Amino acid sequence: MFAVLTTMMPKATACLQAVIEDESYLWHCRFGHMSFKGLRTLQSKRMVNGLPSGMLSPAACAQVCTTCLIGKQHRESIPKKSLWRVSQKLELVHTDICGPINPTSNSNKKYFLSFIDDFS
Repeated sequence: MFAVLTTMMPKATACLQAVIEDESYLWHCRFGHMSFKGLRTLQSKRMVNGLPSGMLSPAACAQVCTTCLIGKQHRESIPKKSLWRVSQKLELVHTDICGPINPTSNSNKKYFLSFIDDFS
């Protein structure tokens, strides 16, 4: 449910031992990637039971969350006019499948496939 950054520490008595690298980042992930300013507000108003005090210092909140960066990326707009055009028939064919449709066809088919030639 939550992404947790861990470090594997070899130990003779245990085969696996996980250690959380940054507790402020863990709480950032637990609250759906809430901003660190929002987490500080929750902490100062004591709105969350178990939220440790003092862990959200400005230095701890300076790290960059790659998941948040990916979520905030903008994509290029789709151009209104294509830079490339087909020059002959069947050079570019668009296809789509549709279904299941109701009622079925006379031969009890529930799907159909369409082909559109970009030249026409």
